[in-house]
Amino acid sequence: MKRPENIVYWLNDRPPAAIAAFVGLQQMSFLGVYLAISPLFVRTEKIGDHDSQILMATTLLVSGVGVMLQAVGRLGIGSGYFCPLQTTSASFATMELARLAGGLELAFGMVGVMGMAQILFGEVFRRLRSVFSVELAGVAVTLIGLGLGYKGVTLLGGIDAPGGLWKHDIAVGFLALAVMIVCNVWSSGSLRLFSAFAGLAAGLAVSVLVDGIRPEDAENYKATPLLALPQLPTFGWAFDPKLVVPYVVLGLAFSLHGFGALAAAQRFNDSEWRHPDMAQISRGIRAEGVSNLIAGLVNGLPLTSSGGAVSLAAATGCTSRHIAYWLGGILIALAFVPKVTVLWFVLPVPVIGAAAIFLSSFTLLAGLQMIASRMLDNRKILTVGIGLLLGVSHEPLKHYYREELPSFLVPVTQSSVALGVAGATLLSGVFRIGAGTRRRRSFVLGKSQLDDVIDYLDRQGRAWGARADVVRRSEYAMWQAFEILHDYGFVVRNERGQGIVEVETLVDEFTFTVIARYRGEVIPLATHAPSHDALLESDTGILEMAGYLLYKLADRVRSRALSHGMAELRLTFVE
Repeated sequence: MKRPENIVYWLNDRPPAAIAAFVGLQQMSFLGVYLAISPLFVRTEKIGDHDSQILMATTLLVSGVGVMLQAVGRLGIGSGYFCPLQTTSASFATMELARLAGGLELAFGMVGVMGMAQILFGEVFRRLRSVFSVELAGVAVTLIGLGLGYKGVTLLGGIDAPGGLWKHDIAVGFLALAVMIVCNVWSSGSLRLFSAFAGLAAGLAVSVLVDGIRPEDAENYKATPLLALPQLPTFGWAFDPKLVVPYVVLGLAFSLHGFGALAAAQRFNDSEWRHPDMAQISRGIRAEGVSNLIAGLVNGLPLTSSGGAVSLAAATGCTSRHIAYWLGGILIALAFVPKVTVLWFVLPVPVIGAAAIFLSSFTLLAGLQMIASRMLDNRKILTVGIGLLLGVSHEPLKHYYREELPSFLVPVTQSSVALGVAGATLLSGVFRIGAGTRRRRSFVLGKSQLDDVIDYLDRQGRAWGARADVVRRSEYAMWQAFEILHDYGFVVRNERGQGIVEVETLVDEFTFTVIARYRGEVIPLATHAPSHDALLESDTGILEMAGYLLYKLADRVRSRALSHGMAELRLTFVE
């Protein structure tokens, strides 16, 4: 890993306590936006005020435990990255299905089944790491950014705002966005760390000053007790085998979303990021599954990894996993202080939208960079394109996806990220049918041109989504090898006077290997450049330099003799 230039406190850095506390509060101020999911569920299910406060408290408790589990990375659970959890309305359809079948105790009891499914999916994802490629991670991260941006634009414009707009809401939202941008772009030092918090605080302060707080919100705040002890569990548990499939599919949807958020966390923490570390992502999905097991136990809402919170950490320059312990402590503490949590319902909806727009820019660009870093053939282009189109189609075709498709698919179609990544994953698996990792082509020394080598290796790079710079290096190195073989007569010519070299590519998710086989002598390699005198005085000096260039161009080089007078040159380039 290489530290990105814009990161002030990196993954394992320990920020000063004061800064860590403020960054934790900033993350809480963003994640607090998703506290509105709990009241939305409460209104849908007609839960009383007392039980609704307990539901919010249990969800905060599980969120606090989950973010710490994710960061600590022990016993095969947790990615070791800062990746908080959030609630999402994508679980409502499945929860409602369970409630109609057996009440709220069944809805919450089956959340544990979803958690177990996620733990299993974590292992499945690790074993299918060849399917979950860089471009698939790019699709997931891009869709997270697009989803955040779409939600931000609708909220900033007051579209579908709960309860409608109030005085000066939109103007206050644009002011909050301006504050975030100014603090992030034109400030230096610690102020950039708190750019999102500054915008949210400015939005709330201006709303109070211009009488922009709804009277009913003010009354609700006054009536809420300062402290309260959650009763766990509130609704109890139940189990129904008929609901296993919908909750397993919901676990798959959450796991796909978690894959995108964790891939984004890896990308934001490494300026030389090359491909998803599926072992870390697998442990991260397990941590999410364990968190949802706990959520089922204490009757909290299901949680998934927050791509927005990961983006906030990157945008403000603090991706340290030690912030997770501060944030976790704040979340757990707030579970016992309902009066503070109600503050987030006072915040104008357009201000929330401003924060989502601000963060979506960083996430969207990171996803596009991940996709653009690879060479794509038609299979890869179709995988990426159809995956993105499915995700983008979620909002305009939401009714169709919810009402017209089979009911067991509803959990996946509730989220644009899950829908797009599920489609791209399916295509990625299908397109691997009939596509081998080995390809061979014969070249005639003296007749084959550089363009022939470039065309062949370029096609191979695109077929397997290799990085463009790796393929460029392989092309230059192989042409260098061809010149050595031709100029120094290492290849034995056949009866037609042709020197034939067979080139093969071997690709996996970590390396791009080019192998040249021919009848003749082994190319001598040099681990050190020849001296100036050797180049001028020795007949072999130029050959030594050519062998040294091969050694430097590839990450691993092997030249050896094979049986029956054959020789092999193997150049391996690390992805």
